[in-house]
Amino acid sequence: MLFSPIFAEKPILMKKILLFLLLTLQLASCQNHNSNNKNMNEQEYEWGIAVNTPIGYPIRFYAAMVGGRPIVGELYTEKEEPDWGNAFGYESTSMDKLPKSVDMVWLSYKEDCFYRLKTAIDYEKITKLFREGFNQRVPNGEVRHKTYDTIVVGIAPGGVVVLWVGRGYKKITEIGRYQAEKIDLKEPPGLDSHERLIFSKEDREEVLNSDLTIPKAVREANKNKPIPFGLWDSYRDHQYQWFPVYEIPNGKIGDVNYRYWNGEAGATLYTDFASYMGKVDFFYLEEPIQKRPLFKELVIWYKAENGEKYLAEVSFDWEAVVAAYQKVFGKEAAQVTAHLDIRVNRANTYLTFQLIGDNGKQTFLEPKRLEISKFTEEDIIPPTPFE
Repeated sequence: MLFSPIFAEKPILMKKILLFLLLTLQLASCQNHNSNNKNMNEQEYEWGIAVNTPIGYPIRFYAAMVGGRPIVGELYTEKEEPDWGNAFGYESTSMDKLPKSVDMVWLSYKEDCFYRLKTAIDYEKITKLFREGFNQRVPNGEVRHKTYDTIVVGIAPGGVVVLWVGRGYKKITEIGRYQAEKIDLKEPPGLDSHERLIFSKEDREEVLNSDLTIPKAVREANKNKPIPFGLWDSYRDHQYQWFPVYEIPNGKIGDVNYRYWNGEAGATLYTDFASYMGKVDFFYLEEPIQKRPLFKELVIWYKAENGEKYLAEVSFDWEAVVAAYQKVFGKEAAQVTAHLDIRVNRANTYLTFQLIGDNGKQTFLEPKRLEISKFTEEDIIPPTPFE
């Protein structure tokens, strides 16, 4: 599976959280008192909250609000790739107005410190995305117009917070990146044993050394290594003017699912592809060339020259993909445009990835993982119709 679920510990609502929420709601009420008429006209949507953390960096909320809705979970961690931006489920959904702000306090286990983020968020962008929605192929093969139903809160070391809308196999779009501040949070008196967990040194040791929160292989790989602060920002910062081109010799392209390193994801339906440079077996999305993040994963459905249908699943190593793009784009990236030529061999056993710049530079990119399998209409994987 290319998309894995979030592991979250279900909570016991704490007295301190209720107090925090009460104060937050009171503050929001005061701030919105003069705009009640406007708020009454705001459209409501069915949406929920999901929380995401990189593998190996669990967090525990002291209290958290997204708009007027609390995050009720406490302990959040991720155990499988893809991690950053991935959210396969949510806590619950209900009809509500979309959020305009967040206020969150959490413990970063690996850093052994507390953070707080209290900020306005891009309400206009969220509203536009929910209103416009997107087209999605459903399991019976039909294409239906859907809208988002999840606000994903991503929390990385260093107080980095990124918000997305979308989840799982659906379209995922970034809302923005925010910076939390370290705070000195002391244990208040009168807490019971569960409420004291967030302040417990023993709990921190248990969480950091448990296979239930951090896989043993990840713990061993990160042992004695510094936290890679800035890594999750680099996923967002490495964007170039490029576009993919899919070459299926004497074949036809199907739908393509993709995930970028910055956490965004989506799908290109086969009916949206056009022929590239007039070549009938070269396919691309005809749109203005724009900056985009780097591929992390691809799922490509296609019909080969032999008439058989195939599914190709690809993932890329971060350092390798960055090195390839830097080699082609160089120091004057703003003046360069490139396309990533993705070619299926005639035996349907391999794909090649060649990044070709309009500056004359090019390089091959080796995938971290590549699996190609034949599929039929009876497969569990939803078939892509081919004309």
